[in-house]
Amino acid sequence: MWKRLHRKVVDAFQELQRSLAGYSVFRDWRLWLFLTALSLAGYWFCSRLVFSISPSLSHRVFVLDRSGRAPRKGDYVIFRFTSPLFEKGKPQRLIKEVTCAPGDMLNVDVPNRFFFCDGNYLGMAKVITLKGANLSMFVFNGRVPEEMLFVSGQHRDSFDSRYWGFLDRKKVEAIAQPLL
Repeated sequence: MWKRLHRKVVDAFQELQRSLAGYSVFRDWRLWLFLTALSLAGYWFCSRLVFSISPSLSHRVFVLDRSGRAPRKGDYVIFRFTSPLFEKGKPQRLIKEVTCAPGDMLNVDVPNRFFFCDGNYLGMAKVITLKGANLSMFVFNGRVPEEMLFVSGQHRDSFDSRYWGFLDRKKVEAIAQPLL
């Protein structure tokens, strides 16, 4: 039985070799054109995707918009951030939502640690981190200055503008459009 099976496999392999005799993938220009186009499209698409595993956002997959347009309220922005309280001071790329844009009225109820933008509740600042470190609260009452953004995460433990203040618009690398 094994000899017959072995013989059938050998015969099939020899038939494949005969049918491909004289064929070379290097001569098939359509295949190379297709593979090149597919590689370029894959590189282009993948270089514009960002994945977030942070619980501070409800979305996980974003497409980057590097057109240079000014971020608006409700947009997600990507920027580099460094703080001794966050990831041991190593620079990190963060994604946060713009919750108060230039010209909007930001109010902080200091005794209760509540933040409001144009009268809408944004969240409450915590006193300590999950690891027990003290958190200072950003205090500001007035219009958000031009070229500045107030950014937040959607989770109560998000480390955002409630603690470190405004984000300079010049530090925004891209606007992120949520996919999932």
